[in-house]
Amino acid sequence: MSEISDLIQTIIMNDAGFEGPWDAFSVVIGFDVEGDADNSYGYLYKPDGDFEAISADLFAIEAPMDAYLRSVYEDGPYPLKLLLQFDRNSGRFNIDFEDKDPKRWAVTPADIYGFIESLRPKFEP
Repeated sequence: MSEISDLIQTIIMNDAGFEGPWDAFSVVIGFDVEGDADNSYGYLYKPDGDFEAISADLFAIEAPMDAYLRSVYEDGPYPLKLLLQFDRNSGRFNIDFEDKDPKRWAVTPADIYGFIESLRPKFEP
C-alpha cells in the first residue's frame, strides 16, 4: 500500500496544477515493454466542477512506479497502461490496468468532454 501512496504523492508534488484548489485527479500512464512509463495524461478536477489537464512527471514517478509495478506484477509481463484515480476528500483511490487494448483511454476529439468526465473518480459512499 505504501507504494501506491508514494506514487500518488509524487504525482501531486510534481505538477503545478495541484497548487490551487482541487478535489480529485485521474491520470493514465502508458508503459513500454520493459515496464517503464513512457507517456502520461490526465485531469485534475476542481471544486467548482471545472477540470485542468495534467500529466505525471515520468522522471519523478520512475522509482515509485517501478516499486508499485513490481509489487503487483513481480517480473512482468507489465500492463500497457494504467488508470489511477484519486479522491482527495475521501482519500480513496482506484487503479485499473489495461493489458490488451492500446486504444483504451485514448483521447479523441469526438467526445473530449465526455471522455474527461468518464475518467472522473466516482466512489460509492
